[in-house]
Amino acid sequence: MSDLLSIEQAISLEGDHLSLVGLDLISVPPSVGEKYGGLVKQLDLSYNNIETLEHLGQFVHLHSLVLDNNSLVTDESFPKIFGLKTLSVNNNKISDLKKFLEIVKEKFPNLTYLSMLKNPACTSEITGRDSDDYQRYRYYVLHMLRGLKFLDSREVEEEERKEAQRVGHLCLPARPDPSQYKRTSLVGSDGNGNSTDKIDADHLPIPELPQDLKQEGIGKASFGLSNYVYYGRQSEGNRFIVNEDL
Repeated sequence: MSDLLSIEQAISLEGDHLSLVGLDLISVPPSVGEKYGGLVKQLDLSYNNIETLEHLGQFVHLHSLVLDNNSLVTDESFPKIFGLKTLSVNNNKISDLKKFLEIVKEKFPNLTYLSMLKNPACTSEITGRDSDDYQRYRYYVLHMLRGLKFLDSREVEEEERKEAQRVGHLCLPARPDPSQYKRTSLVGSDGNGNSTDKIDADHLPIPELPQDLKQEGIGKASFGLSNYVYYGRQSEGNRFIVNEDL
């Protein structure tokens, strides 16, 4: 829904709370910021396809910003909003926890509530990972954002905060870079000792089995029972084998 008239019709404004939910927006419409930016303190942009936060800076009085279920990435350019207390970015595409928290710390220095569940960067109890991993993730976030009172769906306890200041800098979740495991290329040969063009090893076709191995029971190996008994010179030891040894 990109038509401005349709967007205006879908806007829900109650007091200082503005909702633009489920409109397939990829950014904040500048006309909306111009009209409501100076009035709104709570902005809900969840269930869109938001990739950029251009024009969000028009909302200068925001206290609460909900961006759940969008397409935000790690280095999204947030405007600086000193009064923002609540930020919810659940289920986006944020993959670098350290970088994202550095941006949040700079842009929202007075943040007290943050929820970022179901992002690649977030270790979550909900996804079935070990609870110790989630606690280490919390320590790291609380180490970076020391003013938080709530993280995800849980209040920050004083003992947890103290522990975060003690060990939080050591608790950044390790996430291997998939690119380091990518097989980039192979050098082929034309059969005469000459090199051919490089081949992307990750996209090589999987060879089929030989035709004679595709049919069940056909091949060079077999498995079954035999009635053959060996009575040669080396068979004498067999009489010492009892059923329990088999």
